[in-house]
Amino acid sequence: MKKFTRILAIASITFITCFSFAQNQKTWYKINITPRLDLSIFLAKIDHSKLPDNHVQKFVGVNKPFYNVSYEPSDLVPLQWRSHISAQTRHTLRKEATDNLEKMANDFYATFWKNIVIASAYRSYNYQKNSISESCKRSGRCAREWESEHQLWLAIDLWEATNEKKFLSKYQKYYDRLRNNAYLYWFHQSYQNWREFDGYYIEPRHRRYLWTWLATKLHDRNITFTQYVTLSNT
Repeated sequence: MKKFTRILAIASITFITCFSFAQNQKTWYKINITPRLDLSIFLAKIDHSKLPDNHVQKFVGVNKPFYNVSYEPSDLVPLQWRSHISAQTRHTLRKEATDNLEKMANDFYATFWKNIVIASAYRSYNYQKNSISESCKRSGRCAREWESEHQLWLAIDLWEATNEKKFLSKYQKYYDRLRNNAYLYWFHQSYQNWREFDGYYIEPRHRRYLWTWLATKLHDRNITFTQYVTLSNT
């Protein structure tokens, strides 16, 4: 009887040990081998043009209009008096975009001892309609009313509103810095590939706030927001 009890005890201990080891191996496999769920796979299928107008990833562009003419966010922040940001006039952005722009400007200043200068930020529907010539709109150098990222209160033009050649002749080193680092602050250069791909001429001065995962993905893939939206919905 004692021998049987001893055998039963040994068998029980062996079973418990083996079961525990198997469970640990199963957990290790889940943690180390099983691929983690990549939310970007699902997020890529979002039709960004159909997001609400107050969404930071709302896409607007040629034939993808911004609908609410009277839209004004409740979290607007003036850019004047922000650390290392110079605004030529009274420009405002949404708070989330402004906070990240300030971080970008502070790091930019630490590199160049220069402020980031905002030449343009929010532009209204009426401004796009009445102040921009039809020839500029038709050429692809200017957005039509309802199709401008500036109406989102998330887009900025830096230093001066001029064409690619003139801008880069003055600000090439600043542009290179932003091209390589702006995504870290969740800003994206929307127009990089001429109107055949992005709907508009190349605009090295233009940056649009997008939020972290999307700005990083566009930078890593070396594509624009327009290309991303087009690929995601095909």
